[in-house]
Amino acid sequence: MAPSKDVVNVTCTDTANNSKPMIKLMTDIIDGKPLDARDIKNLANAKAEMKRLRKLMMSFGQSIESESKAAAAPKKKKMDRIALNEGEHIKDYVKRPVRKGDDIRKLIHDAIKPNVLFEHNSEDELTEIIDVFQQVSMEKGKCVIKQGDPGATFYVVESGELSITVSMGDDDFKQDVKVGFYNGGDAFGELALIYGSPRAATIDAMEDCKLWCIERSAFRGVVGQYRQRMHSQKLEYLAKVQIGDKIFGEVFGKGALENMAIAVTDEEFQAGETIIREGEVGDTFYMIVEGSVDVFKKESGDKRIASLGTTKFFGHMALLGDATRNSTCIASNKVKVYVLTNVDFTRMLGSLQDILDGKISKADEVSTSNKTKPDRVTLALDELDILNTLGEGAFGKVRLVKAKKTGTLYALKAQGKDFIVNNEQQTYVVNEFKIMNQLNHPNILSAQCAMQDKKYIYFLLDVLPGGELMNYLGEKDRFPEDWTKFYSASVLLAFTEIHPMKIAYRDLKPENLVLDAKGYCIVVDFGLAKKCEGPTWTFCGTPDYLAPEIIRGTGHDWGVDYWGLGILLYELTNGYAPFFANDPTKTAKKILAGRVRFPPNFSEGLKDLIQKLLKLDQSKRFGRYGEGTSEVMKHRFFSGFDWDGLLEKRIPVPVVPTVPADMTTLGSKEATDDSTTPDSAWWPSFEE
Repeated sequence: MAPSKDVVNVTCTDTANNSKPMIKLMTDIIDGKPLDARDIKNLANAKAEMKRLRKLMMSFGQSIESESKAAAAPKKKKMDRIALNEGEHIKDYVKRPVRKGDDIRKLIHDAIKPNVLFEHNSEDELTEIIDVFQQVSMEKGKCVIKQGDPGATFYVVESGELSITVSMGDDDFKQDVKVGFYNGGDAFGELALIYGSPRAATIDAMEDCKLWCIERSAFRGVVGQYRQRMHSQKLEYLAKVQIGDKIFGEVFGKGALENMAIAVTDEEFQAGETIIREGEVGDTFYMIVEGSVDVFKKESGDKRIASLGTTKFFGHMALLGDATRNSTCIASNKVKVYVLTNVDFTRMLGSLQDILDGKISKADEVSTSNKTKPDRVTLALDELDILNTLGEGAFGKVRLVKAKKTGTLYALKAQGKDFIVNNEQQTYVVNEFKIMNQLNHPNILSAQCAMQDKKYIYFLLDVLPGGELMNYLGEKDRFPEDWTKFYSASVLLAFTEIHPMKIAYRDLKPENLVLDAKGYCIVVDFGLAKKCEGPTWTFCGTPDYLAPEIIRGTGHDWGVDYWGLGILLYELTNGYAPFFANDPTKTAKKILAGRVRFPPNFSEGLKDLIQKLLKLDQSKRFGRYGEGTSEVMKHRFFSGFDWDGLLEKRIPVPVVPTVPADMTTLGSKEATDDSTTPDSAWWPSFEE
């Protein structure tokens, strides 16, 4: 619920230390409360609040003391951020509506509509979401959600009161503090609809309560299927548009129609409302989805000259430029239309008149690499000597290996088959290799071949001994802009290879940028990459880098990579991502709000580039429209940059890694024991 006027509105300062829970709890205690303390009704209320504040200050003091001791400790590498991957919910989801009265539908609607997660959903979409809310009753004393448990459910309170309790401190000093209450009309737990992060508080029923709830899978299934239907409908309508003797479906390929569909929005008009008026200059084209539109001309007086129904369109000459309307169109009943402006069309594809006249050809972007098929090395496991361990994770290990015949060093990434199958990652692992095997670019890690045995999938990769870019960022805290320019330019060169192939990378971050022996930057880890023939609805990515369309589940493509580039530019130059927060709820809300605050050390060119990349609307996002990657490369932030020199690895690097003269000593020696790794019957094919 929105706080009343003349109250304290507190934003907790995000910190990277142990005092953060105390600071957050202090802000929660006073957030939304009047400055004159008029909410304190009696002495008992005053004592209760003072007791909470004193306990909090004691805990805060202890935290500060422990932080002072920790401050003298040597600086450590920044914590790795784990990428999320929940797959697509729309493929197998079956909508199961739950009957509810109009009063309950209004209650749920009014509770969710102001929430930042739902504010961009249309009324039709909200109706479908409300359809699947289910009722749940909670007896007095029952726990609805528990702090620390993973969340998957969002709740709206129909009746009853629930308490909000935050547990803070450590084993030596732990305190449960009630920080507020929920009542009828309130909603809580919206982060669970984004991803299953731990609950931030415990919610208990103070009395018998009636709640309405929706699971994350249902939310993403409903929204994804709705958006998929709407996108398909837009494509169908656009293909039928005719200007003169030119039909869009014959003039434009599927990719161009997809670009147009991304830019199309929907609007509603009530009966009797004038949509366009004869004689005015317009720049908007309309396609009727529902309802009908009456057409009038001044020369015919009040006599209707035509009635347009579903699938018909009007105002299409506006796509050729600012056009004077030659008729008036009025909604004869409630009308829903798809709209496309001349500005949006031109931004995505260029001048329609020039396209129709054949003056410009919408060719795909051209890669900066040599498109000849790369020479790949194909080896068997028994042709390799295992030397050292380079790294390990939940998936398995990366080992330094040497080809017995040639002595060439490689990195052998071993992923446990049993782990892959149990986590339902089979498609992603196979897809990762197939995508990497198609790519041939100096700034992208080369995958030589794939192998397997009954325990592991193996990828034979080039060795990159320079280490993750995140390690260097952790050491320096932030980079000067010329460093940021160098590393982001390396990413853009990689984009010139993957985006013309309609591949979305989807996990850009410093952890996935690794330096070679000379210090040049290489993009690695294509585990989340996907070829996009139209929008996809997979929920995946690293929380700090999630694009808003991924959070909302409204469909995305490689446009998310340009959002990620904007985050990367900011993080490299500032040390932290622009929407960073210790509380993942705040991170998601900050991303959806899209407001960026720039430190004073950012140049105007860098700020301008980031602002153009961090557009909430992907159709207006720099890099996703027009000339794509090459347009970003022409931005003034990169003015004077030697792109050919970087591509050919001739220009100086910001950091020259320290690597051993004898590369066979990379990594650590340890015994290889795979006896505990289970066997698997899964035996995939990696052939194209």
